[in-house]
Amino acid sequence: MFANAIVRTPGKSMIMGLTTAHLGVPDYERALLQHQSYIKALIECGLNVTVMPADEEFPDSTFVEDTALVTPHCAIITNPGAASRKGETAQTREAVSRFYSDIEEISEPGTVEAGDVLMVGGHFMLAFPDGPIGPVRISSFKYSKAMG
Repeated sequence: MFANAIVRTPGKSMIMGLTTAHLGVPDYERALLQHQSYIKALIECGLNVTVMPADEEFPDSTFVEDTALVTPHCAIITNPGAASRKGETAQTREAVSRFYSDIEEISEPGTVEAGDVLMVGGHFMLAFPDGPIGPVRISSFKYSKAMG
């Protein structure tokens, strides 16, 4: 399966990140401890972990799983829908390029965050948090040779 993981240390700006949970302001110190436990768990699973430094310019950038969908064949740099997340993808692309020579990308007008995508075998399932419940047909999906 996969041998490498890329993570990003939470920045202090994370307390200004996007949320709909209404749970109050995140506890930065607790988030750092949880992040260290996450890294430890990845290492215990046998993964090589690349730790990107905190990026205070992008409060949600610790969620690197949103900006790159990695497959056995290629990496796909996403195009997050939130304007505050658009700049995160450049550094993600740089980190992913250490492991993938074939890097695809989602471009405008398309938007997606990889945290909303589940890959099962050769199939991709997308979550639509504000959309319909049940299967959704995507009529304008461009098939890439790298995905198949």
